[in-house]
Amino acid sequence: MSSPTGHTVPVPARRELATLAAATRPDWDPAAIHEALVAAQISQIVWGQVLAEMGRLMADPEARPSDLATTSPDSWRRRRPPPPPETAHRGAAAARAALHADDDPDTTH
Repeated sequence: MSSPTGHTVPVPARRELATLAAATRPDWDPAAIHEALVAAQISQIVWGQVLAEMGRLMADPEARPSDLATTSPDSWRRRRPPPPPETAHRGAAAARAALHADDDPDTTH
């Protein structure tokens, strides 16, 4: 996808991500953050994956910047599993109940 300026989005912002990571994780060595981002670029990991994985790593108190290199190719595209079928039935029942609440003669408005 392209932005109005013609750049492919999301636009890589490694320096800004390194700054954010260093501010978010003062326990991380800034050089290690830089090395992880450079290694990801050399490995041709797509920017979307780098961005998503670095965010996940920053949120994990046990993670280290070097963990970026061990991510699986599509781990950043994790999808939530679809809700079970009964979820739709419960939602439909709730909608019907809400629609028919006005039909209740005991209800005063």
